[in-house]
Amino acid sequence: MYGVLGIIREDGRLLMIQRSRFVRVPLAWCFPGGEVERGETQEAALVREMREEVHLEVTPGELLMTQTKHDGALVLYCWSAHIVSGTPKANPREINDVRWMTPAEIRVQPGLLPGTTEILDTIGL
Repeated sequence: MYGVLGIIREDGRLLMIQRSRFVRVPLAWCFPGGEVERGETQEAALVREMREEVHLEVTPGELLMTQTKHDGALVLYCWSAHIVSGTPKANPREINDVRWMTPAEIRVQPGLLPGTTEILDTIGL
């Protein structure tokens, strides 16, 4: 499976989501994102996922890193993204909560999805 994550920064904080009870790894905190659909570019997937999950219109920035998990069964492309319009609001089917957090707050957040601090380390936060 291939997925995209949106690393959205504002005033020294990053946008984080708590996954809903109804998805894989329920109630874990992570960066917003999701699966890249067949025939879809990473950039298009990023725009679609930000719209679906947190009701934001974004423009993709740059590919910050690639994270491979579960012996290659999951490849995550971590993109910077910039908000064009909207205020973060959770889609309750996919997201339980949305918060802006500093990198320090993220590192100590209970229920953090494994690999999240590795992303912060790799992108220098």
